[in-house]
Amino acid sequence: MKADKLGPKVLQMVQSGYSYRKIAASLHLSKTTVLDIVKRHRLESNATKDNQTNLISNLEQATMASKKSTSNQTVYQLKITLKNIRPPIWRRIQVLSSTTLQQLHLIVQEVMGWDNYHMHQFSIAGIDYGQPEPEYDFNVRSEKTVKLNQVVKSEKFKFSYTYDFGDSWEHEILVEKELPSTLDTNYPICITGKRACPPEDCGGSWGYAELLEIITSPSHPEYEERMEWVGEGFSPDTFDINEVNQRLQEFK
Repeated sequence: MKADKLGPKVLQMVQSGYSYRKIAASLHLSKTTVLDIVKRHRLESNATKDNQTNLISNLEQATMASKKSTSNQTVYQLKITLKNIRPPIWRRIQVLSSTTLQQLHLIVQEVMGWDNYHMHQFSIAGIDYGQPEPEYDFNVRSEKTVKLNQVVKSEKFKFSYTYDFGDSWEHEILVEKELPSTLDTNYPICITGKRACPPEDCGGSWGYAELLEIITSPSHPEYEERMEWVGEGFSPDTFDINEVNQRLQEFK
């Protein structure tokens, strides 16, 4: 059966809580095909793309404002580290202090390499921020209009960002420095980082450790299945800063 005909079944299984890996195995599809089906559906049905475009537009307006009044703009240098992973996976970025938490969510998704398929949450000074979902009993303070300069206390301030409550990818965000913005830099920008982002729905830090063990052992009975799932191009040690900053161009 063609993948497009399996679309409704894929979506039904997603709504029932199945992981993308289980869906792919059950329907004899590649993980990439499952991700494409879900992404296409979400873009068409709930205007995710439109929402993201609006957020990017808002960030672009903030960036343009910074070029007009550089002296009034502060830049935060943030180090984002994925917790419970060794060797560590991390990114160092610079963003305007006027960036909202909702915009920062999208930036983190891009620089880390996530696909923005799951729910998320910031925890800052004992308060949880995110996109409230009352129907799922997810009652957090809205992140939409909260700016970084309203919650960041000082340099060395730390807060957390959790993505995908099933796999529970926990990130520590450290405010390393407060800097003045410069006219010759477009924000946000990634200035360095290490190692590739784990694949979506691989089972959290423990599942990722197991995945790495399998795909580095060609004799393992699950080697071929897992390699097909992650794709031949996946390399856990690779981080392409040029690719990341190219994606960030959408925010400028």
